[in-house]
Amino acid sequence: MAWVCSISIVVFGQSQSQARKWFAAGEYAKAKPVFAKLVKSNPKSGSLNYWYGVCLNETGEHGKALPYLKKAVSSDVENAFRYIGDYYLADGLYEEALEHYDSYLGKVDPADTMFVVYTRKAERARHELKYYKRVEKVMFVDSIVLAKDKFLAGYKLGEECGDIDFTRSVLGGNVSAEGMAYRTEMRDKIYYSDVAPNGEMQLYMCYKMLDNWSKPAVLSGLPEGDCNYPFLLSDGVTIYFANNNPEGLGGYDLYVTRYNSETDRFLVAENLGMPFNSAANDYMMVIDEVNRLGWFATDRNQPEGMVCIYTFIPTETKQYYKYKEDCFEDIRRAAQIESIVATQTDKEAIRKAKQALFKLGLDVQAGDKENGFTFIIDDFTDYHSLDNFKSAEARQLFVEWTGKQKALDKFARELDDKRQQYIRASGNERRKLTAEILRMEEQHEKLETECLNMPKTIRNLEISYTKGK
Repeated sequence: MAWVCSISIVVFGQSQSQARKWFAAGEYAKAKPVFAKLVKSNPKSGSLNYWYGVCLNETGEHGKALPYLKKAVSSDVENAFRYIGDYYLADGLYEEALEHYDSYLGKVDPADTMFVVYTRKAERARHELKYYKRVEKVMFVDSIVLAKDKFLAGYKLGEECGDIDFTRSVLGGNVSAEGMAYRTEMRDKIYYSDVAPNGEMQLYMCYKMLDNWSKPAVLSGLPEGDCNYPFLLSDGVTIYFANNNPEGLGGYDLYVTRYNSETDRFLVAENLGMPFNSAANDYMMVIDEVNRLGWFATDRNQPEGMVCIYTFIPTETKQYYKYKEDCFEDIRRAAQIESIVATQTDKEAIRKAKQALFKLGLDVQAGDKENGFTFIIDDFTDYHSLDNFKSAEARQLFVEWTGKQKALDKFARELDDKRQQYIRASGNERRKLTAEILRMEEQHEKLETECLNMPKTIRNLEISYTKGK
């Protein structure tokens, strides 16, 4: 009997020794079934729980690893602390990740390479936690994906907003091809970006002097790093811009600041945080105060050379998720803008925003006699005249669409008039108006849906016809 027992111990030892060799070599798939049997035989072993938990994690069974890593931590297995920290960080549980990272760093020798690695990971967790604690509640109206060199086509600004363009297009001459410029409504001031003597992108301002522009003045007090994509609000002192300094979330981040006339400098810039910023590049924030619409561009989750333009509803008073009270998964989804529909909590506000967007879109499509309209076919093709259409069916549908947009705009004004009449009315008149308003709202929604769907149909018809040729 003792002979059988000694053989079992030898086999057990040999199995563990081989599994540990595989583990050290990173062959976790080979080691995993061995450690699964060993930990079943000795479930209280901190080392076995650690080895098996890591094997599960490294072979894609992330969800199953946590109980074993927790047992390893309770047994004070040093490396288990960093692995469970990574587990929590991947799930966005920053406070739990920091707790385990700090425990690990308190155990490991500062001269060890892993001390440096996990000091940086802990800093990253603290940094991201700061932003996740202040995720703004934002209602998004729409989004469109465009080629980066044509991203301005995604902005539909009212005339009161001024205009945005590449610096080279506005000023000409030897300026950066990457620089962007904002020109005020009166076209008497330009805020733009260009390469400064230190090699970084800097923001400048110049104003109109008869037929010439004044000498550019540097906007003082902005963060270090590249500054680009300026936009000035109608108050003349609030400016949005993008900057890529390392204090942000990554790449370009969006900031806002205000000019202090007493010091002739801008106040300390405020990072707009999530969901406007991410680990990718986020830039070109534009606010149309008259139509209560906002836009910004981002290359998050986009292939190389493509960007997504989001349209949202700006608010005077910001509201934030409560990190300790709200579901973290809801906060994370909102921060990453995983669902536009999920943000649309006020249907009436969204309706008005879409109505304003349609009106602005119609204005852009109509253009003027010199420039015609702009209609995006694909990432590389814009049409500016009915003659551009190759498909007669697509051309006819485009004409119908522009007509329906005009009808929608007129219908929306009539509906608003009826609502105003309802507010002033009383008694029987209100009851009559209620029925009429409900009928009009149903018609408006139907026409609005048609207008939303038609551009996609037009593009598909034109693309299919062109490919067929």
